[in-house]
Amino acid sequence: MLNKVNGIVLRRVPYGDSHLIITFLAERGRKIAVMARNARKSKKWGSSLDLFYENLFIFSQFKGMGTLTSVDTFNSHYALRNDLYSLTYAQYIAELIDRSLDEEEENRFCYTLLKFGLDKISEGHDPAVIALIVSLKMMRLYGYQPNFNRSEIDQSTDAQAFTAYSFKYNSVLTAGQLAQDIHAIPVSSRALYVLNLFIHLPLEQFSQININKDTIKEMERLVFKMYDEYTGVYLKSRKILEQL
Repeated sequence: MLNKVNGIVLRRVPYGDSHLIITFLAERGRKIAVMARNARKSKKWGSSLDLFYENLFIFSQFKGMGTLTSVDTFNSHYALRNDLYSLTYAQYIAELIDRSLDEEEENRFCYTLLKFGLDKISEGHDPAVIALIVSLKMMRLYGYQPNFNRSEIDQSTDAQAFTAYSFKYNSVLTAGQLAQDIHAIPVSSRALYVLNLFIHLPLEQFSQININKDTIKEMERLVFKMYDEYTGVYLKSRKILEQL
């Protein structure tokens, strides 16, 4: 049976001396693995099987893993490959989405997020900002929902008064509430406001946004800590990001 599926390359793993196993995320949000025979020795495929290439994949499949027949590239996301910073954030986004999906699971939103992330980084938007948006949108798929707009202690919603985030209460705290959680993480009201904006922002409404680097790093530290505390997921690409 011949299949034609649009998707984005997530992983490529050598198999034997000459083959590659290509895993791509299909438009419908399912990971599909196919065998690209002789891809490591033949020039047939060019660079179309590299990470993040957006292709029409044509493959035959009867039982088990399919065999790739041909690809037609729509978007190579070439721009993000010219910069280590952009490339590493793209790898982080792809790995975060990849790890959230079981092999037989289907979630179209994951494809939407992956395409959003790669497209926006390729267009020149700040990779760290794009990765933050994707990270926040992905949290619910990992079973966690942060609370950036209301203190669980007194239900206050004054964004300017928030000065920390509490894992004990899973909410923002005001300066007067810090004594109730001595382990709360200090975070500026500006950073908490932007995080709340990002988590509720529809992807189609995203436009160019300028945020100073200190605020971005502050948000990133908190989001990474949330993944550590509530999901336990470990990403190799994140370790690289923390060293950049």
